[in-house]
Order: sequence, then C-alpha cells, then structure tokens
Amino acid sequence: MTITLVVVMFTSQFCQAVGSTYSTTATNPLIDIDELTLLLTPLTADELNIEVVAWFAILRVKAREVSEAEILINQEKKRISKVQKIVEVSKSSATLFKTKNSDDVSVEKLKKDIEEIKSIANSFEQEKVNQVVNEMTKSAESLTELSKKAESVKSNLQKRREYLIKNLTQLRSNKNEVSDRFQVVINAWEDKGGKGNEYHLYIKALSGTSVDLTDGDAAWLTVEGWLVSPDGGLKWLANIIKFFISLLIIYILSITIGKIIDTALNRNKKASILLKQFIQISVRRVILIIGFIMSLTLIEIDVTPLLALIGATGLVVGLALQGTLSNFASGMLILIYRPFDVGDIITTDGVSGTVHSMTLLSTSVRTFDNQHLIVPNNTIWGSTITNVTGSKTRRVDLVFGIGYHDDIAKAEAIMQGIVDNHPLVLKSPEPVIKVNELGQSSVNFVCRPWVITENYRNVFWDITRQVKEEFTKQGVTIPFPQHDVHVYNITDNKLDNTDENLNGTNELAKTE
Repeated sequence: MTITLVVVMFTSQFCQAVGSTYSTTATNPLIDIDELTLLLTPLTADELNIEVVAWFAILRVKAREVSEAEILINQEKKRISKVQKIVEVSKSSATLFKTKNSDDVSVEKLKKDIEEIKSIANSFEQEKVNQVVNEMTKSAESLTELSKKAESVKSNLQKRREYLIKNLTQLRSNKNEVSDRFQVVINAWEDKGGKGNEYHLYIKALSGTSVDLTDGDAAWLTVEGWLVSPDGGLKWLANIIKFFISLLIIYILSITIGKIIDTALNRNKKASILLKQFIQISVRRVILIIGFIMSLTLIEIDVTPLLALIGATGLVVGLALQGTLSNFASGMLILIYRPFDVGDIITTDGVSGTVHSMTLLSTSVRTFDNQHLIVPNNTIWGSTITNVTGSKTRRVDLVFGIGYHDDIAKAEAIMQGIVDNHPLVLKSPEPVIKVNELGQSSVNFVCRPWVITENYRNVFWDITRQVKEEFTKQGVTIPFPQHDVHVYNITDNKLDNTDENLNGTNELAKTE
C-alpha cells in the first residue's frame, strides 16, 4: 500500500513537472480493466497522453522493485555459496589439525585452508564475522564448531532466499498486472492518434520470467510460484481449459450444423452427390478452421499476424500453383453445372468409365476393366463430356443384315417378336424396326428398342444373340461380304493379244 502511494505521488509530481494535470486513472494501479476501459473512453488524445505517462511511471517502479528483488536473491545465492565453502574447508581443516605435527604437507595444506576461510570471511565485510572466524580456526574442535555454525547460517540464508523468491513471484505478478493495464491505456491512446511503439517495446522487454536452471531449488521455487500465481500458472491453466472447451464446442457445433445441412441437401433432389459431399465437407472444415483461429485468442495469441501471414501465403501459393487453381476452378464449375455425378458412366478426353469420386482438383474414374484413373478437372472441363448414364432411358442401336433373296417381311417379324417379348425392352417409346440400307452384300435393318439405361448392355447382347439364333432356325441368312466374278470367252484370233489380260483375270478369279 505504501509503495502504491509513493508511486501515485511520484506520478503526480512528474505530471506537474511537464505542466500537465493529474492522471484520473492511475490512482489505483490494480483498477479493474473493464472499469479502466470505461474511464479511458471519453478522454481526448492529450488527456490519454497524461494517463500513459502516469502508468508508465508506475510500471517503471514495479519493474525496479522486481530488479532489486532479483539482485537480493542473487546476492543471497553468492553468500550461500561462500558459507558452503566455509563448511567444506573447515571440516577438512579439522581433520588436518590432528596430523599437522607428523605431516609437513598437512601442515602446509592446513595453513592454506585457514587462509581461505579468513579470505571468505573478509568478503562478507562484517567485523563480527571476521572475529568469529579468527577465534574458531585455532583448534580442530573450534574448526568443527565453525563448520556446524556455518551449516546453520547456510540453512538460514536458504530460508531467507526462498522467502525472497516467493516475494519476487508476487512482485512479478504485480508488475504484470500493471503492465496489462498500461497496455490498455496505450491502446486507447493509439486509437485516438497516439504513437506508442516505444512503450510497446518497453512492455515486451519486461515480459517473461527468467529461471536460473543452475540452481535447482531456486528454479523449482520460481516455477512453483509461477504455477500458483493468479497471472501465471493459474491464469494459463484457465486459458488452456477454456481453449480445449472451446475446441470441443466448435467440434460439436460443426457436427450439428453438418447434420442440419445434410438433411437440407438430402431433401434437394436436384443437387448432385458431388455437390452435396463438397458442401458437407467444406462447411465442417470452415467451421473448424475459423473456430480454431478464434480459440487461439483464449490462450492470448494475437491472431492478427496469423491472418496476415495466411493472406500473404495465399497470394504466393496462388501465383505458384496457377495450374492447380485452374483445376480448382474447373472443379467448382463441374459441381455447379453438374455434367455428371458419382456412379455415372462418362467418356471424356479418351477416358471411359464410372465416376468413383471427385475432389476440387481431380476426378477418379474406374474403367470397365477396373483400372483406377485420376483425371485433372481442367482436362475434363476443357473437353467434350459424354454422360452415358445421364438419362434414365436409352435407345439401343442394332443393325442386322439379310440376304437379297430372303423374305424381308419374315425377317422383320422375327426381330419384332424378339423385341416385343424381351422383358427389359420398354413399351414406350415404341421400338423401331425398319429397312435402312441396301448394302453391297445384304439388306440392312435397323432395330432400335428403348431400355432403362442400366439395362443397355444386357439388352444389346440378348437381342443380338436371339436374332442370330432365330434367323438360323427359320432359314434367314445373314450374309457376309462377297464378290461376283464374271468370266468371258475370248476367240482364238484375239488370244495372243489378250493373253496377258486373260491371265490377269484368271488370277483375279482364283484370288476372289
């Protein structure tokens, strides 16, 4: 409390020195942040400048308190190290005292140890310490007693250091609380035209907690103090719990919204399966990505640089992957205009098969011999697409030929009976059976029944087989290509002149 009053007085004096009025928000360094925000809202840029200066002065005082505490802790560490050295040397000196009369080396070592003890005692710069050490380095018993006293002093120093470390944790907590409020003041000032870059750098320089890993006890106390500190471990634990709870809520939300969209899409009979799958997956992923980015703010991560990085990365990736983006655009057009769907049989760019799946970059097609082809969407969209199963019904185009000497009406009746009796042939539209062409070797009929698209091949194969069997059974011939050979008799007086031509004609006859 005393420190707070001193800080306020110092702030007031500082403001008077620069010819400014007093700060209206810095009188309570632990003011609630929401309340501080409300107090800052109506202030002008000049008034906020006063607040910035006042809070800056408070933060400097808090930072100085932390630094002084750290210096004291470091000094205590050095004292403990010196006392420990006295303990070790005095124990060994007590042993040497017993052998000093029979061992010259021990005598010399004992002298050095006693000098070292006195030197360490002088470093404390306390007359009482020097006096005690001088009196207790004259015998083995006194050295042993000195070792015990040094152990006791060491224990007291360690307890004192632990107490200082705990207080340091509290001082750091107070500094961080002031720093958070100072940050609010700077932001309010910058919103009204102030420039607080130097203050931001100062806050950044003060952030963080240093831990001396060479001192295990002190490191543990520092970590332990940070863990139980309201603005340290407890705060981060609460933030992490909030973060994971937020992720869980977002995940549940994505599933719920996904199911709602699934239900709505299933009612829309016009939407293709590919479009439904794309919307379902995209909605869930967009919700998860946006929710994750928003959740990062719960663990005090500034997402503004992340969003800027995503934008810059998107630009670079877009320039580097123009071909991929072309496939992406083609995929979107395919989804919108729906030239085919999953399960459809298509022919495009020399590829024929059943559409197995599709992404925004490529389409997976399984050929009729079960090969798995991955076709870029840009290739599909840039070429003619034949959707074989795009319609519910399809006409089967068949061509049958009979000999010129066969009965046309009989052949037509055979084909008509086969078509009419086939269970998979549709009654409407009516099948067409007509003489279509007088070929070189046959009279050709077209036989065009209508079927459900999925039955196309079965009907094609069945009718072809049945027509051949019935034609054979009822004596209707199915001619194959043939040539007529005409032989002319040539008189003797022309034989010599036409011998070459006749030989050529005979060869032709033999060949045909």
